[in-house]
Amino acid sequence: MKLYSLPLSPYSARVRGAIYAKQLDIEIGLPPEGWRQSEEFRQINPARRVPVLILEDGTALPESGVIIEYLEDAFPAIPLRPRHAKDLAHVRLITDVTGLYVMQAAMPIFFLLDAGTVDTKAVAAGFEKLDAGLAHLESLLRPGAYADGERISTADVWLTPVRFTLDGLIGFAKRPDLLDRYPAIAGYTDVIKRDPALARVWQEMTDGLKAFYAARQAAKSGAAKT
Repeated sequence: MKLYSLPLSPYSARVRGAIYAKQLDIEIGLPPEGWRQSEEFRQINPARRVPVLILEDGTALPESGVIIEYLEDAFPAIPLRPRHAKDLAHVRLITDVTGLYVMQAAMPIFFLLDAGTVDTKAVAAGFEKLDAGLAHLESLLRPGAYADGERISTADVWLTPVRFTLDGLIGFAKRPDLLDRYPAIAGYTDVIKRDPALARVWQEMTDGLKAFYAARQAAKSGAAKT
């Protein structure tokens, strides 16, 4: 099997986290050059997005949630889903809150702040929405613990790239106090550092961010010379 992935993509990072945690032998690589406009890649995923998992028989599975559920069903030896229904519901709740109320609130703020003219009212509204999502997520976490308590779960592979994104937003928006009222979220980096799979994802995203800024600076320098 092969996973088409981008280092900085939080959606790809979720799947990589699951692969590492489950100790699966799956090839991970970049999508083919020109994939965003490629008709061949459109045949693999009509949405032209990553991640995409190519199965042994050539079947293409897009969408991070679908891929992770497939890996859980196909490779149950190291499970990332709790056995008991109540615990599983809690993990799924954290996953939904993380994706729907934190990640979807955080990402638009980057684009608002990166615009030529910053709409301060829209930015303030964005942070207000994010704050509500953070409060919701904080209520579901225990400081210093995995989402499911003592062991890694699917919720943790969702949380890790979102926590990385929040670190990025703190620096980009110059908001060092962003997580001051959310100690469980702020301290979740300790959980990440203790877990080999999550720490590996964090490092890959760190390297991806450095490459992104380097490419962005090179593009600006090239534009300035023309």
